[in-house]
Amino acid sequence: MNRPVRISARTGVAPHQRSAPSQPGVAAAPTRGPRRRGPGRANRRTLFWVALFGAPALLLMAVFLVYPVVQSFRFSIYDWDGIGKATPIGLGNYRELVADALFRKVVRNSLFLAVLGTVGSMLVGLLWAYGIERRLPGWRAYRFLLFIPVIMPITVSALLWALMLDVQGPVNQLIGFFGVDLPPDWLGDYRVAPWVVVFVAIWQASGFTMLIILGAMEDVPAELHDAGSLDGANALRRLTSIVIPYIRGTLGTLTIVQFIGLLKAFDIVFALTAGGPGNATDVLGTYLVQKAFAEGRYGYGSAVAVGMTLIMLVISVVFYRRLLGKDNEQ
Repeated sequence: MNRPVRISARTGVAPHQRSAPSQPGVAAAPTRGPRRRGPGRANRRTLFWVALFGAPALLLMAVFLVYPVVQSFRFSIYDWDGIGKATPIGLGNYRELVADALFRKVVRNSLFLAVLGTVGSMLVGLLWAYGIERRLPGWRAYRFLLFIPVIMPITVSALLWALMLDVQGPVNQLIGFFGVDLPPDWLGDYRVAPWVVVFVAIWQASGFTMLIILGAMEDVPAELHDAGSLDGANALRRLTSIVIPYIRGTLGTLTIVQFIGLLKAFDIVFALTAGGPGNATDVLGTYLVQKAFAEGRYGYGSAVAVGMTLIMLVISVVFYRRLLGKDNEQ
């Protein structure tokens, strides 16, 4: 006679259906977890909206960035005047570029402007930013005056300096007022003109570097300054030992931006000297415009543009690894 099966009121399971307790050395039976599903409707909808709103930006980048770069590479292997038929010449433009002594001089001029302009603008911006952050007397006026060149168009600033530094300009008249009979020809002397271009570049860029560095300095904890003061460190010591190490990442990034910007400078040099006198201030930007537009050698000008791109790419990679590599490893 079959005995009735008792069902537990608490678990709802018959005693013989309950799982046996696990024993040492015996692996438990694997249990199947919940099945994972692919991207649901909500995820697909999110991807759709991301693609929809990102498409205009990608399209603009393709039209105004990718396409010109590809066309520059394409035109650089042709002998073309921009109007007639383009004749393929392979690497002829690049061989001429490497053998061109003027191009090597232009590269040296560009590096001269980029190195001195970057060092000068970073140093001036750093010192002014620290003085403003420490609230020197009249710091609001200093901040406003130093930032004026930033809001002025670069071409307008360069033209104003060209007028002031003219042989009969106000600067030479002021120098003559103090008894100097032969004031320098600021923009006509090949020994002086490169330094004038560097000075104007520093004057133009220092306000921007000051603003960025000042924003980074605001994040330096006041406790560090107080600790330095208690240890007897003066303002210069605190700047070199506390502030600069703390904002090293910002300084490195800003240095790369300033250097690349001055390396491809065109407007400030063209408005001041147009590359003269005697190619003394000719840089990569003015050299490219001269070859491509003034001489009508669009293929050679494209090769110059490709050379500029490669030079800036190599320098950017080197600067990034030197200035920001250690910060990224930490």
